[in-house]
Amino acid sequence: MDPECRSISKLILPAIRASIAEIMSREYRYKQKEIADKLGVVQVAISKYLNGRYSSEIERLKVEILKKGLSKDIASNIAEGKPSSEIGREIDSLCGALAGEK
Repeated sequence: MDPECRSISKLILPAIRASIAEIMSREYRYKQKEIADKLGVVQVAISKYLNGRYSSEIERLKVEILKKGLSKDIASNIAEGKPSSEIGREIDSLCGALAGEK
């Protein structure tokens, strides 16, 4: 696996999802299952994201994403009911931007 691809799948994407899950839970009061459905992951993954059961690297990146407000618009668009294809493009764009910083 390409090192950048590995970084995206093991670090960046989980950090993005964790930051979105945190916003969706805290600000929009979505339940874990609802967040999982919106992000296309299983509920267990959302539970791990919301309870901090992931690596310190993912936590560090999640905090950075939240501080910079990078996932706030994505969470807002999910709450507004934007199509999943649009949400997917936004996540892909953020993922690519963060991968370029690494």
